[in-house]
Amino acid sequence: MSKYDPRTLFFTTFIYILLLAMMRKYSDIAALLPFLIGHILLFSIKKENLKRVLKYSITLFLSIIFINYFLIGRDLEYIVVGVFRFLGIIFIAVTLVSSIDIDEIGFVMESFLSPLKIFKIPVNSIAVITALGLKFIPLLQEEGQRIYLAQKARGLDFELMGIGERVKSVINLFFPVVVSGIQKAFHIATAMEVRGYGNEMKRTRLREYIFSKKDYLYISFIGILLFMRVIFID
Repeated sequence: MSKYDPRTLFFTTFIYILLLAMMRKYSDIAALLPFLIGHILLFSIKKENLKRVLKYSITLFLSIIFINYFLIGRDLEYIVVGVFRFLGIIFIAVTLVSSIDIDEIGFVMESFLSPLKIFKIPVNSIAVITALGLKFIPLLQEEGQRIYLAQKARGLDFELMGIGERVKSVINLFFPVVVSGIQKAFHIATAMEVRGYGNEMKRTRLREYIFSKKDYLYISFIGILLFMRVIFID
């Protein structure tokens, strides 16, 4: 499958979230479920990612069911639709995260926020800062894992500690991770300055994104789906 434009994935994800928010009955689930499955299959999401998310969400789903049914007294249809809505949003979000690169997120933000340039808002800087911030998440996670394994190799076993000692140890691990993150941020800032970023000149891109026929078709299809749902909303 040739890759879709990242703007297509962002836009269709937003529409699906709106459709999920408008669900009220079992019939809404039956009508939207095939399209959600098709969307997930279209972007070839790994089953392992969905299984992992579902595994960690089971406790949350059970809590929602228990609170709404036993404590609040909601009817069964309301609970089922609510759980499906929440599950659908999670799967759609996983689809988005798994199908798009961090660099593309900055490009999409810049594209959708471009009208704000009229008000002299630095859209380019906001997009770059967001992309860099998202890039730092896996870097900090990797750094924290490396420090954790180093401490464990020195005989520090977190599993044998009490809750208080474990919290203190985690706090002690937090500071080296923050220091490492600040150092990486300075290195990136220096590299950007050397490459002339921020000199008010128009930036060029390594890759140009152009909407293809399939992008227009899929966006039109999802747009029609949203329009039909708004027309026939209860």
